[in-house]
Amino acid sequence: MIVLFASLTGLFLALLVTANSFSDLAFQGSNGLTQKRGSSPTIELEQVVSGLTQPTTVTNAGDGSGRIFIVQETGEILILINGSVLPTPFLDISDLVSQDPERGLLGLAFHPDYAENGFFYVDYTDHVDGKTVVARYQVSAGDPNVADPDSAQIVLTQEQPGGDHNGGQLAFGPDGNLYISIGDGGCCGDPFQTGQDLETWLGKILRVDINGDDFPGDPNRNYAVPPDNPFVGGPGLDEIWAYGLRNPWRCSFDRTTGDFFIADVGQDTWEEVNFQPASSTGGENYGWSVLEGMHCFNDNPPGSCDDFLNGGSTLPILEYHHAPECSITGGYRYRGQSYPDLQGIYFYADFCTGRIWGATQQVNGTWESQELLVAGFLISTFGEDETGELYVVEYNDDQSVLYRIVGTQGPTPTPTSSPTATPTPSSTPTATATVTPTSTPRPTPTPRGAPIPRARPTPRPRPSP
Repeated sequence: MIVLFASLTGLFLALLVTANSFSDLAFQGSNGLTQKRGSSPTIELEQVVSGLTQPTTVTNAGDGSGRIFIVQETGEILILINGSVLPTPFLDISDLVSQDPERGLLGLAFHPDYAENGFFYVDYTDHVDGKTVVARYQVSAGDPNVADPDSAQIVLTQEQPGGDHNGGQLAFGPDGNLYISIGDGGCCGDPFQTGQDLETWLGKILRVDINGDDFPGDPNRNYAVPPDNPFVGGPGLDEIWAYGLRNPWRCSFDRTTGDFFIADVGQDTWEEVNFQPASSTGGENYGWSVLEGMHCFNDNPPGSCDDFLNGGSTLPILEYHHAPECSITGGYRYRGQSYPDLQGIYFYADFCTGRIWGATQQVNGTWESQELLVAGFLISTFGEDETGELYVVEYNDDQSVLYRIVGTQGPTPTPTSSPTATPTPSSTPTATATVTPTSTPRPTPTPRGAPIPRARPTPRPRPSP
């Protein structure tokens, strides 16, 4: 076991990186909810490699090689194999990448047929004007551990009106299409009103077919639009798959079921996890900026909140309050074979406090969470290897660390929680989702290095209903 120390307002707090089984006592959580703590699996963090620089994505190529690819915000992709990082980066595009606090090289996904065609895709913010760039590269002909830097082909670009909320997730779905998350493009309160605007890609999940090209005359659009995208042939941009998002920070597909998890960073008060079943035909509206989580944020036009909370939007399956948490980092549903007690648990964390939760779906379809571990460091991303084992990153400038999540023997979690009361300008509707992770208050570690995504500024006054 590893003991980590975090500086907390001049004091040092020793945190054992092991989550103990919960007692069977009821307690008042820091977000105001009463929850009964039942038994839970225990997890530990096993250090894999240190000395990384601001990792934003950890993934695999799905080619049977067992390699782990580590994306660094600064523009490099590293290969971890047999416990060691290769000295030569797989790809280095640092000269193309803006490296502001929420900008950089953010996403990586490998083509489903990577073993045959060598194609992979990156998402970064351009160093010239900060726009989002999704580009395809190819592995070099002579070395499977080095990509060809001259093989770049732009898939699409998106202008960014602000310096933050870039999203940056790339993921191939079970349908073989590429899903792309893009934030709302602005700091606070959806200043450009993009969340509900179907005529912009900002604040959306896009879905494109990278095996075709509907725009042969445009060098910056190299993809086809799947004909079953929800807004094809009607109002809204053809590429949009889902909307109403603020800053989706880490999205993932369940490798067993094909379900899609979208963690969305909140504004002043609520962080959320959205869920899209594999059977979805797209078009979900996740509520921003009318809602923040399951709560009214901007009732404009009047009555919007009540409408969205009563069937007019897709509510999150999970949410948690800023007390003292600040920013969600989405993870993966565990589908590995090493730790049966973790099977089916969706892992996610708070960036600032290092709390890691595990969520399970109940027989009635709702989701409930248990705190599994307090790591005591900033968590920028989770990762998944070819066998379904999971990893988590300590984000600490050029001293960042990759850990493997290790399960220990213990019973299946039996959490219970109280539903969140949802204030609205008119009546209070009944929330249809189950919430939330709660925990006893602990001090927040002092951030070490520029966080991704960074903590919110002083909240602005909410718009009047």
